[in-house]
Amino acid sequence: MAETSISEKDTFDVVIVGSGVAGALIADVLVGNGIRVLLLEAGETGVDRQAMVLRWAQATFKGLGTAYIASQPSKTPGPEQPADEKDRRNARDVYYDQANSPEKYLSTYERRVGGSTWHWLGHTPRLLPNDFRMQSAYGVGVDWPISYSDLEPWYCQAEKALGVAGDDAEWKEVHGAFRSQAFPMSKIWPSWSDMQIARKLNGVPIAGHQLAVLSTPSARNSQVYDGRPPCAGNASCVPICPIGAKYDASVHVKRAVEKHATLREKSVVTRLEVDADKSVHLVHYKHWDGKPGKAWGRIVVVAANAIESAKLLLLSAGPGADKGVANTSGQVGCNLMDHLQKAVLATSREPVFPFRGPPSTSGIETFRDGPFRDRRGAFRLSLGNDGWGRAGSPYNDVAHLVRDEGLLGEELSARLFHDVSRQVRISCSVEVLPNRNNRVTLSPQEDSFKVQRPAIHFATEAYTHAAFGPALDVIAEILRAIDATPIAVDRDPLHYSGAGHIMGTCRMGFDAADSVVDPDCRSHDHPNLYIAGASTFPTCGTANPTITIAALALRAAANIAAALPKFPANPSEAHP
Repeated sequence: MAETSISEKDTFDVVIVGSGVAGALIADVLVGNGIRVLLLEAGETGVDRQAMVLRWAQATFKGLGTAYIASQPSKTPGPEQPADEKDRRNARDVYYDQANSPEKYLSTYERRVGGSTWHWLGHTPRLLPNDFRMQSAYGVGVDWPISYSDLEPWYCQAEKALGVAGDDAEWKEVHGAFRSQAFPMSKIWPSWSDMQIARKLNGVPIAGHQLAVLSTPSARNSQVYDGRPPCAGNASCVPICPIGAKYDASVHVKRAVEKHATLREKSVVTRLEVDADKSVHLVHYKHWDGKPGKAWGRIVVVAANAIESAKLLLLSAGPGADKGVANTSGQVGCNLMDHLQKAVLATSREPVFPFRGPPSTSGIETFRDGPFRDRRGAFRLSLGNDGWGRAGSPYNDVAHLVRDEGLLGEELSARLFHDVSRQVRISCSVEVLPNRNNRVTLSPQEDSFKVQRPAIHFATEAYTHAAFGPALDVIAEILRAIDATPIAVDRDPLHYSGAGHIMGTCRMGFDAADSVVDPDCRSHDHPNLYIAGASTFPTCGTANPTITIAALALRAAANIAAALPKFPANPSEAHP
């Protein structure tokens, strides 16, 4: 039975674990309705934005987490905060236990106030109608318990909340994904390379389709919006926008705190306590200084990322929860997904002038759906504005021209301009089906808080492998059409990169026997426990997940507000 000796300052209507986009949006909605909210965040706010930008600019190694080094580096709050700079190069291996995994899971995340939206690219395409009904439409994967139509109004609200720039005409009916409201802002202006590629490519028949280059919807301001400035094309969206034109969840954390939500940062949640009646009210955590803490909520929301949420639920136990909290189905931790990526680098005959504006502003949506999905994965193509930057350009180009070709001075400058101005990148992101064996479990290894680390088992399947070949074939045709020559193309399906889209592990469904939460993101097992975020995705499609996370979070917030009166107002009422 839960402890009743809980102070008034630790008693709330809703306790939310995690201040990423899901937790931040839910907190903002609830506190705006007069509900007492506590946000528990394992990371920190840290120094201000400009100090983080400077830290990243001055670093020798520029990784996703370089700007966000924790103020207490002796602690290891997450995979992006290992103890020293050398370990930061292999942050994933420092934190995850993948010793028994057939393949490495290649995506990491950021533990800080605002979560990984600090270093995301900002792309916000919606899932497609058939992404919600993979089993019904194609006989693979599972169906969501909600449809695109169910979520569409919430997509509109999410786009307003984050501030999404897009082209209504282009995105009116992409693969049947209707829109009931306009984008809040006009699209981010296309780069020069986007325009040159579109001029040569639009209407060209490739793989049985006439292709079209579309601007990618992004949570990045094309005008002053919500008090934040328009994008200035600084090109460092990943890992940090220097001016705040790109949305990150600290926007809604700040707003919630201004409306009197309580934020406790540097607080690593270690356990949820299950009561005899199967309710979950008490949340245990450790502060970075090692001091224990606890908080009581009428409702508890787990809104960490898909790895951390699963880990926390597995760490917790109580009456009827011997397999962990919310896990009578045995599905907690299962069905871990990501979008797997490959990039093809090429040299264009004509200059396209990369390294201007966001890393990507346009893409090709043609191959995100079709009858082929009964046997292989769909894929989405993105056009890069960052040349060969992912391969170290232009720094590696300078080293090569000086070291290997002996160029210096004006000769070096002219050659570097000629080569770099013609660099092209086209990337594909391939969907992964849910697989029970791709999962998060608990490792015997502990982190610096004496909390078990996540152990990951991950392996790709034939369904995903079969998508890489067609994707690379289409890219090859595109490069021919735009008069560009690719450098070496790696067709090995096991050579891929992670997209940073950590999904699955607590999927939603109607049936408590094979899912963790219901369509409202409420636990089947515990009536006052909600789980929010990409962990609830039954399938992943090919869309970047953040706008779907936001839509589901807003939908869940409305349900939480409506459900709140059903639960006790303080610990003594819960346990008279």
